Amino acid sequence: MPAVSRNYLVGLVGPDVLEAAEKDLFHPVRLDLDCCDAIEIRYDFFDESVWDTLSERVRHVVPNKLQIGTIRLKRDGGKFADERVVERMDLWKKILSGKQVPEWLDLERDCLSDFKALNDMAFPIGVGLLISEHNFERIPNDIELEAFADDVKRVGAQGLKIAAMSNSDVDCDRLYKFAKKFGKKFQMFAAFGMGETGKVSRLWSLNQGANLTYGSIGHSEAPGQIEVSIMRRALDQAENMHSEMEILAFLNQF
Repeated sequence: MPAVSRNYLVGLVGPDVLEAAEKDLFHPVRLDLDCCDAIEIRYDFFDESVWDTLSERVRHVVPNKLQIGTIRLKRDGGKFADERVVERMDLWKKILSGKQVPEWLDLERDCLSDFKALNDMAFPIGVGLLISEHNFERIPNDIELEAFADDVKRVGAQGLKIAAMSNSDVDCDRLYKFAKKFGKKFQMFAAFGMGETGKVSRLWSLNQGANLTYGSIGHSEAPGQIEVSIMRRALDQAENMHSEMEILAFLNQF
């Protein structure tokens, strides 16, 4: 299982980003990739015929970045058809058969029935599982959040991610409370809000117990996502920002 002892800024890689970086050593997208600590390979954005080569290709472009492999379903904001969910086990197997493989795979909470079979393939080769939940309507209440953590611990996964829509300036307080209570119980932990009022939480959550956050490379793939270059600048100045208001003031410069 991958050991984690630092914060990770994750940038999403799809075909446009990868192909641009491969073709041009001086392409601006390479600067964005350099800003990241980890790369999320969005397999659902690529043709399935190349899935077993993607990890190797990404490592060739950015060799020292942790990788998270994701086949995101449409119901969770991805491009992989929901009705094909039963096919994913064979596709995970294809990914894990490559010469290079991600250190982590992202499995949605509502697919926990697949956890054991996927973990049986992943664990022996040192690949961890991150259990994710995406709520595009609201941030769950405290009881719902704790139930999520309990579900993830029950199956034995070492990573947890929740991204939920923030609808007010105080909505993300529940996520901060959640991160303080459960963040250190997982090797990888993300808890942030989506939407305009969730922007600050993508950074402040790291101060509250999370160690994983996500930014955009090129166009945003989620509501309220911030460019990785801006997030890197904020993280590099984190010791000088002691509140959500200070982070908001920083972000408002861009």
